[in-house]
Amino acid sequence: MDYELLDLETVLRQYGRGTVWYAVDESGDPVQWDGTSELLLEHLGDTEGDIVFNPNNTVAALTLPEISGGAIHDAIDTGENPTLEFPLFLADPDLLPIVSPRNSASAGHIRVCDVAERTVVLFPEKLFNITGGCTYGTLGYTLSGGWTLDSVALTAAQETLLELSLWLWRGYFTRPASTFKGGHGDDGKNIETVTFNVMMDAAKPDGHRLYTRGDPATAGILLEGAS
Repeated sequence: MDYELLDLETVLRQYGRGTVWYAVDESGDPVQWDGTSELLLEHLGDTEGDIVFNPNNTVAALTLPEISGGAIHDAIDTGENPTLEFPLFLADPDLLPIVSPRNSASAGHIRVCDVAERTVVLFPEKLFNITGGCTYGTLGYTLSGGWTLDSVALTAAQETLLELSLWLWRGYFTRPASTFKGGHGDDGKNIETVTFNVMMDAAKPDGHRLYTRGDPATAGILLEGAS
């Protein structure tokens, strides 16, 4: 048996800046992807600051305190309750219905209502970079041709970046705060923390019903639809 150190020149050490996308129907309205039609995505908007995915994993641990103290003898993964938090420029009023729990910038119903469900995807911004400079392209996917950038197959480095993507199949937004700044200039930027709450999607393959990392095709999830 051999033990060999990693080639540290090939180790990826950074995610870089992230971009947040949301699923839409053919009319451009935000939706939770049904898993049978083509997955259409729109870039949500500009962010400034960290985009944080919180898995909120819980584990039930078996201990025998009278025999071995706090040592864990067995453990069961009891699941996750993930959230995605990101700072979004919210000065555009068209964004308010999208990041609301009821698809409306306003609120107030005579009775409680179901949430407006969404599908949200997180891509590394660097994945869209073509030359390593200032040129960014269009990411594309077809079942027959796989992933491309400006119609060119992804390089090995771009494939690695794709594996950092995060697909949140079903969930809802918690309405963000609205702050009218008291200052001017840079201090007047309207940036609010937006929270997306992930829900279980029973239609997805087992092990991917909350979220998928990387290329969904590896899990048999067809982004072009079931047909």
